[in-house]
Amino acid sequence: MKDRGNTPIVSDERITALIETYGSDISAYPEAEQGAAARRMAEAPGLFAQALEEARRLDDVLNLVPEVDVPASLRNSLIAGAPKAARTGRAQTGFSRFLPGWLPAGAVASLVMGLLIGVNVSLPASVANADTNDEADAVMYAALGFGNYELMNEAAE
Repeated sequence: MKDRGNTPIVSDERITALIETYGSDISAYPEAEQGAAARRMAEAPGLFAQALEEARRLDDVLNLVPEVDVPASLRNSLIAGAPKAARTGRAQTGFSRFLPGWLPAGAVASLVMGLLIGVNVSLPASVANADTNDEADAVMYAALGFGNYELMNEAAE
């Protein structure tokens, strides 16, 4: 937002947020907001006095902490070990950008399940024609939901 003189205007809430984020030193604020924040603080010094005092106390405490010298090799190894953004190998054009990446895997899983169910459903008819009365077959068919295996054998005879 800008005023009639085409200079940026910063709200009081934004100035308070800048003080809480960057401290009491206006030169640490983003360049685009430094001038407007300095003008507004000069216009109403009492409005920001408490926030500036708290920021000054925190700045003083932080200045007591010694600066840590991080070796370049440690810094470079930390940056190299940071997680990288995942890149997708799929083309993001046309209709494919609306499809989720797992869709082909879901289609294959659906096909496999359909084949397994089809084989298991067709299996009782072929086994019933083979005249087998094996107890293991009866257990398998009962587990698959074909509890009337005996009736199937009687109908085949």
